[in-house]
Amino acid sequence: MKSLFMQAQWGEFYAFFAQGNPPLVVQILVLNTIFFMLWIVRRMRNAPALRPATANTVQVLLIGANILIIFQRDIKFLLDTYG
Repeated sequence: MKSLFMQAQWGEFYAFFAQGNPPLVVQILVLNTIFFMLWIVRRMRNAPALRPATANTVQVLLIGANILIIFQRDIKFLLDTYG
């Protein structure tokens, strides 16, 4: 496991998340911070717990939004090409 970590292409990983304006990592951080702040507000107001189906839906939406941010350039290209 340690060798896998040491052999990783960290420069490519950094370059991928540093691309864009604002950088990709900032876009993901902002989106996840918004969801986290909404969760904090719910906890502060002692709101009842979400139903399991609703909680799963929110998690899927967050994951989907992160995927859209990561692949936004590819998705935009596909929409421009075929749309």
